[in-house]
Amino acid sequence: MAHHGEKTDWRRALCLRSSSGRPCPALVCPALVCLALVAGCQWRTGRDTTHQEAGKLVDQAQSAASEGDIERAQQLLLAALAANPEDSETRLQLSELLQDQGSVPAAIEHLRQAIEQNPDDPRAHVLLAQIYFEQKQDEAARQHADLALRQDPHLLQALLLQGQLADRRGDANLALHYFFEAISFDSHDPQAQFLTARQLYRSGAGDQAAPMLRRLTENAPACGENAGEAWWLLGRCYRQQQRWKEAAEAMASGIELRAAQAADWKELADVQFRAGDLTAARSSLQMAARLGPGDPDIESLRQKLEAATATPIRLTRGVDPAAGEPAEPR
Repeated sequence: MAHHGEKTDWRRALCLRSSSGRPCPALVCPALVCLALVAGCQWRTGRDTTHQEAGKLVDQAQSAASEGDIERAQQLLLAALAANPEDSETRLQLSELLQDQGSVPAAIEHLRQAIEQNPDDPRAHVLLAQIYFEQKQDEAARQHADLALRQDPHLLQALLLQGQLADRRGDANLALHYFFEAISFDSHDPQAQFLTARQLYRSGAGDQAAPMLRRLTENAPACGENAGEAWWLLGRCYRQQQRWKEAAEAMASGIELRAAQAADWKELADVQFRAGDLTAARSSLQMAARLGPGDPDIESLRQKLEAATATPIRLTRGVDPAAGEPAEPR
C-alpha cells in the first residue's frame, strides 16, 4: 500500500497472474491499456443490454401469467434465461411456474442451478422443500427447510414446512413449536394462523383454536383454499363445547367450500339435529344417505328425526349409476 502522499502507479492494477502462477509484467503498453479499456466498456455495454432484454422478457412473462397464458409465460421466462443464464431470480420464477404445470423434474433442476448460482439465497431451498414435501419425500424436504432456516431463521415458509413435517411424523409438540415460532414473526399470516389452529384442535385444545379460527373466518377471502376447512374446524370446536347452534352455522358454512363426503353430511345433520334445526338436519341427512347408502348411523339418525317430528322420512339410498338419478328406496 502506498504511504500517505505517495502516488500509486495505477498500471499495477492490471498486473494479473497467468495460468502458470507467474506474475505478468507490471508495466503495460499504454496502447494495450486503451484497447483493454475499450473492450471492457463494450463488454459491459453488451452485458447491460442483454440484462435489459432479459428484464423485459420477465416483465412480459409476468403479464402473460396474470392473463392466464401460462404457456407463453413459460416460454418468455425460458427466453429470459437464455439471454441471461446467471439470473437466479428468473430461475426461481420459472421453477414455480413449472411446478404448477406439473413439470416437477424440470423445476427441481432449475432450483438446483439457482442454489449453485446464488448459494446465499434461501428461497430455492424453501421451494425445493415444498416440492419434496408434496411428493412425500420428507427427509429431503426437512434437509432443505433446515438449510433455508440456517440462512434465515425467520423464514416463514420454512418454519411452516418444518411444522407440517413434524405433524406428519406424529410429533405434535414440535409441530406447535414451529407454528408458534412462525406466528411470532408474522402474526397476521393466514397460513400460519390456520396451521397453528388446526394443530391446536388436533392436540385437543379446541378452546384455544376457536378464537384463531374465528378471526380467520371473519376474513374468509384471506384464507384462500383453507376457508372451508377453517369454518369446519371452527364448527367442531363449538361442537366440543356443545354450542350446537354456532357449531351448526359454522359447519354449514364450511361444508359448501370443501370436498364433503357422506361422513361430513352425517356429522352436520347430527349437529343440526342437536341445535333444533330439524329441517336443515333432514336435508343434510338426505345428502349423507345419497353419498353413503347403507350406513347404520344414518338410519339411526333418521329414526331420531322421525321421533322428533312425528313425520315419516324417506331417505335417498344412493345414485343409480345407469340412470344417473337417485335410486328410489326399497
